[in-house]
Amino acid sequence: MAAEDGHTIIPAPSNQEQAATPANNGDTAKLGKPQSGSRPPYSAFSPGRRRLILGIVTAAGFFGPLAGGIYLPALPTLQRTFNTSATVINATVSVFMGVLAIAPLFWGSLADYGGRKPLYTVSLVIFIVANILLAALPANLAALFILRIVQGFGAASVLSLGAGTVADVTEPKSRASAMSIVLLGPQLGPVLGPLLGGAITGSASWRWTFGFLGMLASPITIRRINDALAITCSAVYVLLQFCLPETLRSIVGNGSLYSETSLIIKPVFRQPPVVDPAKFPRPPPPTLLGLIKLLRYPPIVIVCLNNAMLFAAYYAVNVTIPTYLEDDYGFTTTQVGVVYLAPGNDESALVLEEPTDNNQV
Repeated sequence: MAAEDGHTIIPAPSNQEQAATPANNGDTAKLGKPQSGSRPPYSAFSPGRRRLILGIVTAAGFFGPLAGGIYLPALPTLQRTFNTSATVINATVSVFMGVLAIAPLFWGSLADYGGRKPLYTVSLVIFIVANILLAALPANLAALFILRIVQGFGAASVLSLGAGTVADVTEPKSRASAMSIVLLGPQLGPVLGPLLGGAITGSASWRWTFGFLGMLASPITIRRINDALAITCSAVYVLLQFCLPETLRSIVGNGSLYSETSLIIKPVFRQPPVVDPAKFPRPPPPTLLGLIKLLRYPPIVIVCLNNAMLFAAYYAVNVTIPTYLEDDYGFTTTQVGVVYLAPGNDESALVLEEPTDNNQV
């Protein structure tokens, strides 16, 4: 307002205006840094590192179904070696596939609580030891059943850990494409497994099929198998130990811990948590009741039944193929392995559909 002497009088600010006006003497810094409005990225892993992680998980997931398929061309040979019936030998396939179907519930629930990397390592060791024993122990039917169960238990981890790893490093809108890559490994197992099994059994012995699967650790060498196969399997184990970081978000958050590190890291069995538990809460410890409660959801039950019928039909036909082709058509074991390429490709085509990132579940 104007005063009589011509000077302008500025009214003092009210209490409300003083509260809304920030102080000047350094108080602006106390209010925090300027807000940019941007949120931290879902994953701090570089695109190259994410591709490397998906590649390692895909390669590791290849060996579980491979262990189921590599065994099929050798079924008539095993029947003669163990002096038993085709029904009994076929039962070793059933127990392996049964464990391979159920064990991912156990591995997946533990991985959401304790981390991905320790379970990758432990399950891989179980898988390797089971294959070494299958290749080295004298022929014993009871041992064959027990070790096939152990083998399936160790091989089943990646089927569930892989999906968890994808969720850790890939934002939801891109997960369908990422899952299609990770599923490539498990679906190539039934395609290439019988082909490798027929070639190895036909040229060496049925024991070398398990020896090949056990050559995931570089100190293990079987000279009668192609050196390239040994190098490939050893490389998967080395990559997993030295290039696969912990990805569980309740332990490393969005992975910013590794954002400035090299692709090659020091092997750590278990990464201590480095995030705020309030922002990345850890799920409760897994229980058997919690796993059973998953069956309350109809979509889960429908998907499980659909896959169960698919694989049941696939293996019901495939366990009979070697006997009929060898006895009725005079095929060799190597030729039987080649025949499996046809049903293997059909099975993979039914499971691997075109990914659609826009359709989220």
